[in-house]
Amino acid sequence: MSQRTDAVLITGGSKRLGLQFALKTLELGFSAVIHYRNDISEALKTISPKELKDRVHFIQHDLSEKPELILDKAHNLPVNLVGLVNNASIFTEGNLEDIDDLKKIIWINALVPAQINTFFARKIKKGWIINITDAIIEKPNSRFQNYRISKQLLQQLTRQQAYLFAPNLRVNALAPGAMIPASTEDQHYFNSLSEIIPMHTTGDLHSLMNAYEFLIKSPYITGETIRVDGGWNIVS
Repeated sequence: MSQRTDAVLITGGSKRLGLQFALKTLELGFSAVIHYRNDISEALKTISPKELKDRVHFIQHDLSEKPELILDKAHNLPVNLVGLVNNASIFTEGNLEDIDDLKKIIWINALVPAQINTFFARKIKKGWIINITDAIIEKPNSRFQNYRISKQLLQQLTRQQAYLFAPNLRVNALAPGAMIPASTEDQHYFNSLSEIIPMHTTGDLHSLMNAYEFLIKSPYITGETIRVDGGWNIVS
Protein backbone atom coordinates (compact mmCIF):
# COMPACT_ATOMS: atom_id res chain seq x y z
CA MET A 1 0.00 0.00 0.00
CA SER A 2 1.35 3.41 -0.93
CA GLN A 3 1.97 5.93 1.86
CA ARG A 4 -0.75 8.51 2.42
CA THR A 5 0.66 11.99 1.81
CA ASP A 6 -0.27 15.07 3.82
CA ALA A 7 -2.80 17.07 1.82
CA VAL A 8 -4.56 20.44 1.75
CA LEU A 9 -8.17 20.89 0.64
CA ILE A 10 -8.73 24.12 -1.32
CA THR A 11 -12.30 25.18 -2.04
CA GLY A 12 -12.72 26.90 -5.38
CA GLY A 13 -9.21 25.73 -6.16
CA SER A 14 -9.44 25.17 -9.91
CA LYS A 15 -8.97 28.78 -11.09
CA ARG A 16 -7.84 32.30 -10.20
CA LEU A 17 -6.48 32.69 -6.65
CA GLY A 18 -7.64 29.23 -5.66
CA LEU A 19 -5.43 27.69 -8.32
CA GLN A 20 -2.49 29.80 -7.14
CA PHE A 21 -2.98 28.42 -3.62
CA ALA A 22 -3.11 24.91 -5.08
CA LEU A 23 0.14 25.42 -6.97
CA LYS A 24 1.87 26.80 -3.87
CA THR A 25 0.52 23.87 -1.86
CA LEU A 26 2.17 21.47 -4.30
CA GLU A 27 5.40 23.48 -4.20
CA LEU A 28 5.47 23.12 -0.42
CA GLY A 29 5.34 19.33 -0.74
CA PHE A 30 1.70 18.66 0.08
CA SER A 31 -0.84 16.94 -2.09
CA ALA A 32 -3.65 19.22 -3.26
CA VAL A 33 -7.32 18.30 -3.01
CA ILE A 34 -8.94 20.78 -5.37
CA HIS A 35 -12.63 21.47 -4.97
CA TYR A 36 -14.53 22.95 -7.91
CA ARG A 37 -18.13 23.56 -8.87
CA ASN A 38 -18.16 23.49 -12.68
CA ASP A 39 -14.85 23.79 -14.49
CA ILE A 40 -11.32 22.40 -14.02
CA SER A 41 -9.91 23.30 -17.45
CA GLU A 42 -7.59 26.02 -16.12
CA ALA A 43 -6.16 23.66 -13.52
CA LEU A 44 -5.60 20.90 -16.07
CA LYS A 45 -3.73 23.33 -18.31
CA THR A 46 -1.57 24.72 -15.48
CA ILE A 47 -0.62 21.79 -13.24
CA SER A 48 2.10 19.48 -14.57
CA PRO A 49 1.02 16.02 -15.79
CA LYS A 50 3.18 14.28 -13.16
CA GLU A 51 1.59 16.24 -10.30
CA LEU A 52 -1.87 15.61 -11.75
CA LYS A 53 -1.14 11.90 -11.65
CA ASP A 54 0.56 11.68 -8.26
CA ARG A 55 -0.47 14.53 -5.96
CA VAL A 56 -3.62 16.23 -7.24
CA HIS A 57 -7.18 15.13 -6.52
CA PHE A 58 -10.38 16.83 -7.67
CA ILE A 59 -13.71 17.05 -5.86
CA GLN A 60 -16.78 18.37 -7.66
CA HIS A 61 -19.52 19.77 -5.43
CA ASP A 62 -21.99 22.65 -5.29
CA LEU A 63 -21.35 24.29 -1.93
CA SER A 64 -24.84 25.78 -1.82
CA GLU A 65 -26.10 22.37 -0.67
CA LYS A 66 -24.58 20.22 2.10
CA PRO A 67 -21.08 21.75 1.90
CA GLU A 68 -19.76 19.36 4.54
CA LEU A 69 -19.96 16.53 1.98
CA ILE A 70 -16.68 17.67 0.45
CA LEU A 71 -14.94 16.48 3.62
CA ASP A 72 -16.51 13.05 3.27
CA LYS A 73 -15.29 12.93 -0.32
CA ALA A 74 -11.81 14.10 0.72
CA HIS A 75 -11.54 11.37 3.37
CA ASN A 76 -12.19 8.73 0.73
CA LEU A 77 -8.99 9.80 -1.04
CA PRO A 78 -5.56 8.24 -0.35
CA VAL A 79 -4.32 11.31 1.56
CA ASN A 80 -3.89 12.54 5.12
CA LEU A 81 -5.79 15.83 5.30
CA VAL A 82 -3.93 18.43 7.40
CA GLY A 83 -4.94 21.78 5.93
CA LEU A 84 -7.99 23.61 4.59
CA VAL A 85 -8.18 26.79 2.50
CA ASN A 86 -11.63 28.38 2.27
CA ASN A 87 -11.26 30.23 -1.00
CA ALA A 88 -14.60 29.66 -2.77
CA SER A 89 -16.52 32.93 -2.84
CA ILE A 90 -19.12 35.08 -4.58
CA PHE A 91 -17.99 38.57 -5.63
CA THR A 92 -20.90 40.53 -7.05
CA GLU A 93 -22.51 43.90 -6.61
CA GLY A 94 -25.47 43.97 -4.22
CA ASN A 95 -27.06 46.11 -1.54
CA LEU A 96 -28.96 45.60 1.68
CA GLU A 97 -32.30 46.23 0.01
CA ASP A 98 -31.95 42.84 -1.69
CA ILE A 99 -32.30 40.51 1.28
CA ASP A 100 -32.26 37.36 -0.87
CA ASP A 101 -28.92 38.40 -2.34
CA LEU A 102 -27.59 39.18 1.14
CA LYS A 103 -28.60 35.72 2.39
CA LYS A 104 -27.04 34.01 -0.63
CA ILE A 105 -23.71 35.80 -0.32
CA ILE A 106 -23.47 35.40 3.44
CA TRP A 107 -24.22 31.69 3.05
CA ILE A 108 -21.48 31.02 0.49
CA ASN A 109 -18.86 33.53 1.72
CA ALA A 110 -19.18 33.05 5.47
CA LEU A 111 -21.55 30.34 6.70
CA VAL A 112 -20.33 27.63 4.31
CA PRO A 113 -16.71 28.10 5.43
CA ALA A 114 -17.85 28.11 9.07
CA GLN A 115 -19.71 24.85 8.54
CA ILE A 116 -16.86 23.18 6.65
CA ASN A 117 -14.46 24.30 9.38
CA THR A 118 -16.65 22.73 12.06
CA PHE A 119 -16.71 19.37 10.28
CA PHE A 120 -12.97 19.66 9.56
CA ALA A 121 -12.32 20.19 13.28
CA ARG A 122 -14.31 17.06 14.12
CA LYS A 123 -12.30 14.91 11.74
CA ILE A 124 -8.78 16.35 11.94
CA LYS A 125 -6.80 15.97 15.14
CA LYS A 126 -3.94 18.30 14.19
CA GLY A 127 -3.84 20.86 11.40
CA TRP A 128 -4.71 24.32 10.21
CA ILE A 129 -7.35 26.39 8.39
CA ILE A 130 -6.88 29.54 6.32
CA ASN A 131 -9.91 31.61 5.34
CA ILE A 132 -9.61 33.97 2.38
CA THR A 133 -11.19 37.31 3.19
CA ASP A 134 -10.55 40.69 1.54
CA ALA A 135 -8.26 43.60 2.43
CA ILE A 136 -10.78 46.27 1.41
CA ILE A 137 -13.72 45.61 3.68
CA GLU A 138 -13.19 47.97 6.60
CA LYS A 139 -15.05 50.97 5.19
CA PRO A 140 -18.66 50.90 3.93
CA ASN A 141 -19.23 51.16 0.19
CA SER A 142 -22.27 51.45 -2.03
CA ARG A 143 -21.60 48.87 -4.78
CA PHE A 144 -20.58 45.75 -2.83
CA GLN A 145 -22.50 46.08 0.41
CA ASN A 146 -23.50 42.44 0.79
CA TYR A 147 -20.10 41.11 -0.26
CA ARG A 148 -18.33 43.37 2.23
CA ILE A 149 -20.61 42.29 5.08
CA SER A 150 -20.08 38.61 4.24
CA LYS A 151 -16.30 38.95 4.33
CA GLN A 152 -16.45 40.93 7.57
CA LEU A 153 -18.42 38.04 9.07
CA LEU A 154 -15.84 35.53 7.80
CA GLN A 155 -13.11 37.58 9.45
CA GLN A 156 -14.94 37.43 12.79
CA LEU A 157 -15.60 33.71 12.35
CA THR A 158 -11.85 33.27 11.90
CA ARG A 159 -11.24 34.66 15.39
CA GLN A 160 -14.13 32.78 16.97
CA GLN A 161 -13.22 29.41 15.50
CA ALA A 162 -9.54 29.92 16.28
CA TYR A 163 -10.62 30.15 19.91
CA LEU A 164 -12.95 27.16 19.68
CA PHE A 165 -10.59 24.81 17.84
CA ALA A 166 -7.35 25.51 19.74
CA PRO A 167 -5.02 23.85 20.46
CA ASN A 168 -5.63 21.14 17.85
CA LEU A 169 -6.30 23.46 14.93
CA ARG A 170 -5.02 26.91 14.04
CA VAL A 171 -7.42 29.20 12.16
CA ASN A 172 -6.13 32.29 10.36
CA ALA A 173 -7.12 34.43 7.40
CA LEU A 174 -5.45 36.00 4.40
CA ALA A 175 -6.91 39.25 3.07
CA PRO A 176 -5.69 39.87 -0.52
CA GLY A 177 -5.87 43.23 -2.24
CA ALA A 178 -5.79 43.79 -6.01
CA MET A 179 -4.32 40.48 -7.17
CA ILE A 180 -6.29 39.43 -10.26
CA PRO A 181 -8.90 41.53 -12.12
CA ALA A 182 -12.43 40.51 -11.23
CA SER A 183 -14.88 39.62 -13.98
CA THR A 184 -16.81 42.77 -13.01
CA GLU A 185 -13.92 45.13 -13.81
CA ASP A 186 -11.78 45.77 -16.88
CA GLN A 187 -8.02 45.55 -17.10
CA HIS A 188 -7.62 49.33 -17.41
CA TYR A 189 -9.40 49.94 -14.10
CA PHE A 190 -7.38 47.20 -12.41
CA ASN A 191 -4.12 48.70 -13.63
CA SER A 192 -5.17 52.17 -12.53
CA LEU A 193 -5.39 50.98 -8.92
CA SER A 194 -1.59 51.11 -8.74
CA GLU A 195 -1.89 54.92 -8.73
CA ILE A 196 -3.63 54.90 -5.34
CA ILE A 197 -2.04 51.85 -3.72
CA PRO A 198 0.89 53.06 -1.58
CA MET A 199 3.28 50.43 -2.97
CA HIS A 200 2.28 51.48 -6.53
CA THR A 201 1.69 48.00 -7.87
CA THR A 202 -1.04 45.39 -8.30
CA GLY A 203 -1.00 41.64 -8.73
CA ASP A 204 1.80 40.71 -6.32
CA LEU A 205 0.90 37.04 -6.11
CA HIS A 206 4.40 36.23 -4.87
CA SER A 207 3.81 38.19 -1.66
CA LEU A 208 0.42 36.53 -1.17
CA MET A 209 1.92 33.06 -1.52
CA ASN A 210 4.74 33.99 0.86
CA ALA A 211 2.11 34.98 3.43
CA TYR A 212 0.32 31.68 2.82
CA GLU A 213 3.53 29.75 3.46
CA PHE A 214 4.23 31.85 6.56
CA LEU A 215 0.87 30.97 8.12
CA ILE A 216 1.28 27.27 7.34
CA LYS A 217 4.72 27.19 8.95
CA SER A 218 3.97 29.32 12.03
CA PRO A 219 2.58 27.00 14.75
CA TYR A 220 2.14 29.80 17.32
CA ILE A 221 -0.14 32.04 15.24
CA THR A 222 -3.91 31.65 15.29
CA GLY A 223 -6.90 33.98 15.04
CA GLU A 224 -5.02 36.47 12.86
CA THR A 225 -5.77 38.11 9.51
CA ILE A 226 -2.86 39.16 7.30
CA ARG A 227 -3.57 41.83 4.69
CA VAL A 228 -1.54 41.49 1.50
CA ASP A 229 -2.57 44.58 -0.44
CA GLY A 230 0.37 46.97 -0.77
CA GLY A 231 -1.23 49.23 1.82
CA TRP A 232 -4.42 49.76 -0.19
CA ASN A 233 -6.56 49.46 2.96
CA ILE A 234 -4.77 52.51 4.40
CA VAL A 235 -6.11 54.83 1.71
CA SER A 236 -9.24 53.00 0.53
